[in-house]
Amino acid sequence: MKEITRCEGCGATLQDIDQHKVGYTPDLNKTYCQACYRLMHYGEVQAHFHPEDLPSLPSGSLIFMVSNILHIDLLFSYPVYRYQPEATFVYIINQIDLLPRSTNLNYLLDQIIKKAKKEHVPYRDIILMSSKNPHDIDLMKDYIEQHPTEHVYLLGVQNSGKTTLFKAITNDTSALAFKKAGLTQNVLSKSYGRHKIYDMPGLYQKGYLHQFLGYEQYKRLIPDHEIKPKIYQMKANQTIMLEGLIAFSIINPVDVVYYGSEQTHIHKTNKDRVDALLNDKEKHFKIYGPSYEKKIFKIKEGKYQITCADMGFFHLEGPAHVELTYVKDMHVSLSEALFQ
Repeated sequence: MKEITRCEGCGATLQDIDQHKVGYTPDLNKTYCQACYRLMHYGEVQAHFHPEDLPSLPSGSLIFMVSNILHIDLLFSYPVYRYQPEATFVYIINQIDLLPRSTNLNYLLDQIIKKAKKEHVPYRDIILMSSKNPHDIDLMKDYIEQHPTEHVYLLGVQNSGKTTLFKAITNDTSALAFKKAGLTQNVLSKSYGRHKIYDMPGLYQKGYLHQFLGYEQYKRLIPDHEIKPKIYQMKANQTIMLEGLIAFSIINPVDVVYYGSEQTHIHKTNKDRVDALLNDKEKHFKIYGPSYEKKIFKIKEGKYQITCADMGFFHLEGPAHVELTYVKDMHVSLSEALFQ
């Protein structure tokens, strides 16, 4: 029987038959598939491959449901516990280092717990952490060591930081951790003491930036260090444009806070000019989408968050009336703000 060799970067089965399929390499003696090699050495990405099936998870296992701050509106959206109710679920909110240092993390945790109770989500613990923080990683190792099960799974949406966490826990130096959606193609596994840690392919989320933009564009629009919030005192019918991707228009005067990448180009204009600017997008913007749609948010009293894919989010106090123009099929959502 022919031995199956997997790429150490993404976990795909190496093959030298079809260069358009996952795991292709011209030399089966290589450690990495061609896609991972070109990503590592040249920063090139030619395609995104997305696993379609939820992986099989054994009963009695410890499952870390890994999310991050940019995906927090989707927290608890994947009810994996319905497929394997006999597992222990721990929710990891990763990349809290993206939040401003002044963020009240206790308040954030309280709000997440309230959300879990409201949605009847079973869990053992909810952990706020950064996979780049050595102290947090040491605490994660202690947590795993104290758990009786042998099998530990890292599961979550693409680009949530699972592989960075996997590498930090297991001291793995081969697996790749870039801001590329769908990088992990098959299960990566490594022993940690008496435990086996499994880095699972990311769950596909439609409407994120990689669906509309090339790798070189979207990787700089996804925040990767502490976000410095930008505060705007917006007058009626003013608009904030994020590149040529999103136009955030206010109907009534209100203060707005934007959390996003420092490299995102922000342009202020008037609501009445949005359509004309986007109709001539090639002239006015370096980054733009193929087509656009609009959504109206009538926000009641309270503090709310409008999430724009994995690009960032807006905070504002209601009552407010917002018109959002954005790339067609981009993921946008309105939710109560989980942090202050």
